[in-house]
Amino acid sequence: MHKLQMQMLGAFAEWQARVKQMNTKEGIAARRQNEDYHHGRPPLDFDKNDGQLIEGANYDQVCAVLDMVIKEDLSKRKAANELGTSRTTINRAIERSDLYGI
Repeated sequence: MHKLQMQMLGAFAEWQARVKQMNTKEGIAARRQNEDYHHGRPPLDFDKNDGQLIEGANYDQVCAVLDMVIKEDLSKRKAANELGTSRTTINRAIERSDLYGI
């Protein structure tokens, strides 16, 4: 009997976790319909205010450094060191170059 009770509690816990996942996905999908909303962490040198992206204090410097990387005047490693971030973040920023006007 005890084993049955534990299995039932486990089944309800799994069901509850799935319901929470579905609700989260539905909420994100509803917010994504608004093009101005950005889910997750903000990109390099952006801040977020209620889902809206706001340029950070060093936005111009980041744009200049990313432009140099794209033109191959600066390596990604040196750009990451200059901006105090990782090469992965530099790669992501370059992939989203439309945010930086590049």
